[in-house]
Amino acid sequence: MALFMKVYVAEEAGFCFGVKRALNIINSLHEKGHEVQVYGQLIHNRSVLDDLKAKGIDCIDSIDQPDPKKTLIIRTHGIPKQVEANLKKNGVKYIDATCPLVKKLQETTEGLNTNTPNTQIVIVGDRNHPEIIAAKSYCPDAIVIDSEEEAHNMKSSDHIRVVVQTTSDVDFFEHIISILENKTENLHIQNTICSATKVRQEAIKKLAPRVDGVIVVGGKNSSNTKKLYNIALKKNKNTFHIEKSSDLNDAHFTGKLKEFKSIGITAGASTPPEEIKKIEKFLNNLTSNIEKETNHGRTERNAG
Repeated sequence: MALFMKVYVAEEAGFCFGVKRALNIINSLHEKGHEVQVYGQLIHNRSVLDDLKAKGIDCIDSIDQPDPKKTLIIRTHGIPKQVEANLKKNGVKYIDATCPLVKKLQETTEGLNTNTPNTQIVIVGDRNHPEIIAAKSYCPDAIVIDSEEEAHNMKSSDHIRVVVQTTSDVDFFEHIISILENKTENLHIQNTICSATKVRQEAIKKLAPRVDGVIVVGGKNSSNTKKLYNIALKKNKNTFHIEKSSDLNDAHFTGKLKEFKSIGITAGASTPPEEIKKIEKFLNNLTSNIEKETNHGRTERNAG
């Protein structure tokens, strides 16, 4: 058991600009007495979604479900082009809370549509993620690549134009590009990874090797959080992914943590700052308890 544990929080962690913006929109409407509902999960974070639910703000999964009495909020990940067109066609009152950088990805993808012969448009990202589903709707002929194997198996083309999911792993994207360079003589790259993703990834790359263990906080279905976890795991085998502070209430888990002299914390872009503070406080209290247990043991030995 380590006598002292130092707790470090990554220089960049937690809420990003797009998430803050969306929550500000919703909370402002709620405070003014407007009834609100969200199309899809606003963000991939359990505690935030629970908080919205507690306020009476529900998430709907179908375009057929909007309550005409409520203001509909479009999720941060965006929605397919045709879905938004249908909302307008049906006169649904809505506010677009799509992250501006995700919106830029959609616009960039649409701009890559071209009549140039033998041109392949590539979106690098998770084909099942709502951000990529929405982005592809702006360029139906694009193909989605989510692994080096898929990149290797792609046919060569005279021209290849590439965009990337805003929360993609920077190193992974660079590997994909190096493969695609061998598939064409004309590779046009639009690096649409957002700055918040880049700085969070760089921060954990620096922190993970310096500590005994790493805790990554964020939704299990959060793309950017999973990327942080995988990056940290490559740098530190003692890396753990939890969704919220209450996940630490596990005796077996805390038993492992007590063995570490230092722990680093990072969090996905949809993780509230208060969750990070709760975890930091929990670990600092754990350190205090370790010290008390050690001093208690010394006292007993001296008494004996």
